[in-house]
Order: sequence, then C-alpha cells, then structure tokens
Amino acid sequence: MRKFNLPFRFVLILLCLSTGSWLISCTESAKTSSKNTYFAWADLLNSYIKTFEKTKPKVHKTVFLDGEKEVKVVSDVDWTKEWSLFLEADLNKPAFEKSYDNLSEPNLIWYSLKLGENLPVKKFMVYLDDLNRPTRVEIEVSQKNFLFETKKNMYMTFSDGQVQTYYIEGSQQLKWSKPTHYKLLGVLLTK
Repeated sequence: MRKFNLPFRFVLILLCLSTGSWLISCTESAKTSSKNTYFAWADLLNSYIKTFEKTKPKVHKTVFLDGEKEVKVVSDVDWTKEWSLFLEADLNKPAFEKSYDNLSEPNLIWYSLKLGENLPVKKFMVYLDDLNRPTRVEIEVSQKNFLFETKKNMYMTFSDGQVQTYYIEGSQQLKWSKPTHYKLLGVLLTK
C-alpha cells in the first residue's frame, strides 16, 4: 500500500467546503435546538464518536481525487474531523425548523427541502430496521455562491446498530477553474 498523502487540491477542496459551511453557520445560531425537530443525527454521530475515541477502530480508507486512487488502513482517526461533513448535515438547527417537508413512512425517515428554501441540505433519508435502528443514511447537499459550486452525496451504512461504512462523493468547481471530483470511502474493520 502507498503512503496516504492527500494532494494539495484535495486539501484545498476540504478547506473550501469547511469555509462554505462555516459561512453558512455564521448566519445561523451557533447552538443546536434543545429539542430535535428532525432525526437526531448529530446526537447519533456524537455517540459513535465518543465510543470510537475509546475503542479506536481501524478504518480501510479509499480516496479518489480526479481519478487518482489512494488507499490506507488507519486506526488513529479524529472522528469529529472525519465526520465533519456528516455532522454539518444535521437539520436540528433553529433556522432550519420549518424548512423541510417530512415525507416519512414506516421504516423510512425522509426530509426534503421545501420549495423556496435555500439551504445546503436538500434531502436527508434514514432507513430503519425493525428495531428502529438506522440501516442506511443518505444525504444530498449542494451549495452555490460567488466563489464556488459544490455538490455532495453522503451515505452511511449500519448493521445491527453499528456503523459499517461511510461514503462521500462530490464535486466542486471554483469559478476560475475546472471541476474537481472526489470520493471517500471508509470501511470500519472488525478486530
């Protein structure tokens, strides 16, 4: 396996994504609502992060950046950073309280951005098993401003209430450059 060195462009993309998310969050309240209007996504992820900080699971990570592939198995993951894009997709923010239609049905929690709203998370879906635990989460995010346009599809799969994989596929185009396409796949390894 090759050494896992992220190219400068990938770091630039992550910086732009984080900056864009930060700019959006600055326009909203810094606190999350004390009650959850929508699925408690951040609470769920934070419970896994707390567990993973103690157990330090190994992750088989694969990164594709404009067709180039890098692979590595890591065990010293900063889970808050690793899942920052997933955490930012939490809908339980006071400014979002009435921005999504609830299209849920049995074994599926589904929120879709209402017409006329302009928020980054366009769709948030949670598939549930018979014990009401997530089996798959799908999140669609897109943003456009005067500097860049970005689109992301994010997925997380679970088995018996445990995270199995997480996947982000996206593209970003800065106004003055060609689009960059990226993918990140993380597979949690059992010991």
